[in-house]
Amino acid sequence: MRLIKKMICLLLVCCFLLSMAPAALAAELFVTTTHARFRTRASTESDVIRTLPPGTSVEVLEHDPAGWSRVKAGDDTGYIRSDLLTLPAGAFPATFRTTDGVNLRATASTDGTVLKKVSVGSAVEVLEHDPAGWSKVRFEDTEGYIRSDYLLRRVQRSSQSGTTQSTGSSTESTLILWTNDGVNLRSGPSTDSSVIRTVGSGTPVAVLEHNPSGWSKVSVSGSVGYIRSDFLSPGRGSVELLEWSAVKRLIVNGVPMEIIDVRTGTTFKVQSFSKGNHADVEPPTRADTDILFRLYNGTWSWTPRPVWVNINGRLIAAAIHGMPHAGSTISGNGMNGHICLHFYGSSTHNGNASYTRTMQNTVMESYNASR
Repeated sequence: MRLIKKMICLLLVCCFLLSMAPAALAAELFVTTTHARFRTRASTESDVIRTLPPGTSVEVLEHDPAGWSRVKAGDDTGYIRSDLLTLPAGAFPATFRTTDGVNLRATASTDGTVLKKVSVGSAVEVLEHDPAGWSKVRFEDTEGYIRSDYLLRRVQRSSQSGTTQSTGSSTESTLILWTNDGVNLRSGPSTDSSVIRTVGSGTPVAVLEHNPSGWSKVSVSGSVGYIRSDFLSPGRGSVELLEWSAVKRLIVNGVPMEIIDVRTGTTFKVQSFSKGNHADVEPPTRADTDILFRLYNGTWSWTPRPVWVNINGRLIAAAIHGMPHAGSTISGNGMNGHICLHFYGSSTHNGNASYTRTMQNTVMESYNASR
């Protein structure tokens, strides 16, 4: 009888551990809706790697429904216009999130009767998806239509065993956990391993390999190592989606702010010198510039990255690009010009509606990653 009780207890423990283990993040597969030019950069002026026929499966690494998606096709990585991609037919219904406040209409037209107002960041169940037009959706038991460029599919990236890469590539992890105490980042999964650095309580880390009953391999501020999993917690939920008009009052020009790259957990600093339609910012030191440059794989780019901005202990969802331009106020930081930091409700200075949507979609990716 005692043996049977021990076996039952062992079985229950095993079931509990299995239930705690997260499902492996599978890369998001989309398919082309027509003949699609697969390009080296997110521009119609860039070189064409090759043309993909309709129905070609591609692995989506970064998805901007109102612009371009970075994808992997075969062994090549490049860009395809997002309105030429959709989920495979068998993937629907699928959950998307709204990137702005939007009307749920009775028909696929701006003349259609408004059935409901759907707030920004709302989850909707997409039943039929036309990336270049309207999507049929279900929201709170009401079916109707929403323009597809206001819907974002949060793309999950697969984490590969043994990777030490901490830049925006196809091997990065989007699983973010938070330290629940001060903890050592070690070179191996053992308390006997050397300490790489000490990580403070409440620090977000990008999880590369997760063993809930042992050690997790993580990336934090560009360093890859191991942290005991019981010092990591999911769903901190403290990231705010705050209007730009409110963020303006929190930012002090000339005072450095910590930037946390959502996709890698890497941190660096920037400081603002102008708060117009968005924040014009610069890294205060060459070391901060070098970190941002590495995040872009050594090539400056207008492609935005989702980030969290730490302003006096408040984490706020934002998006930042990596293309120095125009004027600057700091010399000796290794950057010729400044970059732009966008928050919810901010816009470009030149009125580019498409790029404003791109930045806002990335802000929403930042916010959704914390939920």
